[in-house]
Amino acid sequence: MGKIAPEVVASTLNELHVAIRQCDINAAKKLLKKSKESLKHMKEDDKVVIYYQLLESRYKMMLFKNKGEGLPPNDWKVKKHELQGLNIDNLIDYYFYLYEAEYMSYQKNYERAIGLLKIAEKKLANIDSDIEAAEFYMKTASLYVTIHQSAVSLGYINEAINIYSQHNDYKRSLATSYVIKATNYRHLKDFVKSEEYSHAAIKIAKELKDDFYEAMQYYNISILYSDNNKPQECINAIKKAVRCKEWRESVYYINSIYMIVRERFKIGDKENAMYYYKKGQVELKFRSNPIYEAKMNIIYDLYCKEVNESIDKIRDDIRYLEEKGDLDGVSDLSLLISKQYEKGENYKEALEFANKAIEVKEKMRRLEGD
Repeated sequence: MGKIAPEVVASTLNELHVAIRQCDINAAKKLLKKSKESLKHMKEDDKVVIYYQLLESRYKMMLFKNKGEGLPPNDWKVKKHELQGLNIDNLIDYYFYLYEAEYMSYQKNYERAIGLLKIAEKKLANIDSDIEAAEFYMKTASLYVTIHQSAVSLGYINEAINIYSQHNDYKRSLATSYVIKATNYRHLKDFVKSEEYSHAAIKIAKELKDDFYEAMQYYNISILYSDNNKPQECINAIKKAVRCKEWRESVYYINSIYMIVRERFKIGDKENAMYYYKKGQVELKFRSNPIYEAKMNIIYDLYCKEVNESIDKIRDDIRYLEEKGDLDGVSDLSLLISKQYEKGENYKEALEFANKAIEVKEKMRRLEGD
């Protein structure tokens, strides 16, 4: 068999990139397999190999974000030093920074992610594509909403929505953009607008006839209802999410169990809360998730133990979450702990965790790229 020209493989990789951008998982899976096979018979070309490695890592990130498939730790294959001395074109150079920023965000290394996005934004100026720009705006907005920098996030996500709304084949990206906008409004306590954009995302998910993506949107809106002190609406939304078998088999299932446990405890339904807490322990043994294990333990200790018996363990778990970079989770849980302690007239402890919530929110607002 003769050697395949690098241009032929690069053409397949371009198709793969479009499939990933559109989140066409079936097409992406086939194109990835085709590309991988073609590389074995390709004339040597480092640039095409780098392009493949970038897209393979991006493909895995897509599966994690959109199908709840686990992402192996330290799975970022392409290192900057590998690009030195190669004649890398503008697009691949840009992708390197954009995709590594997304991976660093997943790793909760937010300062590094912001720094990479700033470099990517400069390189985006050399690429004439509104869809490439929209993807950059959406990923950047997603990072900033995670660290509660809503003004910055809203600026980027509005730009993304303006572009995606003009492209019918990017409805999923439009829905994801609506989720980011809804999350920003939730952080700003504008629950009416947050619900409006959450429902817009659910509507698109239904149109796409993707049960898993629809389940994800019900999970997303459950967080809004929890924040807005509507526990029953929160539980109802989660019930809709967990009806999806694919959702129950994903890494996101534990998120749903956690939400049910905390909302059941909040309304005083201890019996059902404990039922789901035990269900969560089984899930954690099957699919390890130290972040959610700590969160589940905090909720259990908060509602099932006396303050003097549990506060040191709660402090340890909050500290663990902060060390792991889950600043949003620390802020959210610290407020919940503070309110629960205040109810029990444990005012000193309530103030401690209220201050922790304020401290962590300030920490998020001060994050800048390294």
